[in-house]
Amino acid sequence: MLVIVGVPLALGFRYSMHRVFLYDFNNQIFKGLDNYAYALSDPLFIKALNTTIIFTLGCVATGILFGLLVAFLLNSRKVRWRPFWVSLFLIPFVMTPVVGGIAWRFFMWQQEFGVINAIGGIFGADARYWLLDRETALFASIVSNSWHLTPLSILVFYAALSTIPDELYDASHIDGAGPFQTLWYVVLPLLRPHVLFVSVILLTSAFREFDMIWALTGGGPGRSTTVLSILAYNRGIANQDMGMANTIAFTMFAIMAVVAWIYITIYRRMLEKST
Repeated sequence: MLVIVGVPLALGFRYSMHRVFLYDFNNQIFKGLDNYAYALSDPLFIKALNTTIIFTLGCVATGILFGLLVAFLLNSRKVRWRPFWVSLFLIPFVMTPVVGGIAWRFFMWQQEFGVINAIGGIFGADARYWLLDRETALFASIVSNSWHLTPLSILVFYAALSTIPDELYDASHIDGAGPFQTLWYVVLPLLRPHVLFVSVILLTSAFREFDMIWALTGGGPGRSTTVLSILAYNRGIANQDMGMANTIAFTMFAIMAVVAWIYITIYRRMLEKST
């Protein structure tokens, strides 16, 4: 951990305190916290931060919602060929984000023959340039990335549901509860620690997402999908400003470290109350 995580992290923090360019690492000028002050006052950084927050929250909410619903349905006694369906739902998770992004870009969101517009055409909706419109590009990116992350939620929730005794389902059925009432009043209270655990994993994954968004939009159109990871890439590679790129990257690490610490603290307290 010291070699793989600690050393790169220390180097990244050191570079974030200097003015250093991509092809001139030997010429470094100490800037202190000036890079961080500039980033916090940069409108592009603020916009990228807001976009990242919206993208992250959208992916977490979608992943947890559909993960719970699919896992609850898969756990039903009436489902046949359960191993087949579980394996089918795990395919998006094992697919690399770049391949998934390319597939969604050219087969799902494409305007002329994309699946999304074809389905919308059945209901009379007009075809749209989903990835080329500032109003819909971020939404399309959230949907695509949620498709990639939701299988993790399904896997964790399905494993957790298998530990719930059948007597609880029978008791709720006797009391007249339907499927969604059973999910809300019986299952969800028992799955709170698992929901918190999954939300942490999805949160950290979505917050630092780069591959899927880059394959879909490249950060466009008009920076409408430029998240912090893409902004750091543009600063470091396109502008060759590795100091600012490391400043953005280390700021992302600091934000996620604080959020993860809060989640872990809440998770431990929930476990202590449950025991």
